[in-house]
Amino acid sequence: MTTTLGSNGAGDTSPGRDARELGDHCREIYHDAHALAAAVQDATNDLERYLTERVDRQPYVTLGVAAGVGYVLGGGLRSRLTAVVLGAAARVALAVATRELGSRLSPAESASVHADRS
Repeated sequence: MTTTLGSNGAGDTSPGRDARELGDHCREIYHDAHALAAAVQDATNDLERYLTERVDRQPYVTLGVAAGVGYVLGGGLRSRLTAVVLGAAARVALAVATRELGSRLSPAESASVHADRS
């Protein structure tokens, strides 16, 4: 309830004024809610267009990303399978990096090793 001070300084409460202010606030909220709904609808349409375009251009990449996101959101990062897969991937990456580093440090020895294997 809004209280205004009259010319004599006493508090003056006007129920009609309060109802108008409440009505104004309700209309403002109604218009803001409609503007927000329109903005959300536009964003949804843009996202749908983007995803459809991505699926058309790169269907397998999109499927892989969707599977990965689903796995993470489903709690897969804490599973034993994830630990095993990440451990194996780290060992493979380390082996590849070691082989690459070895071939860059001694190209002549690397060539002789490759010749011996043939």
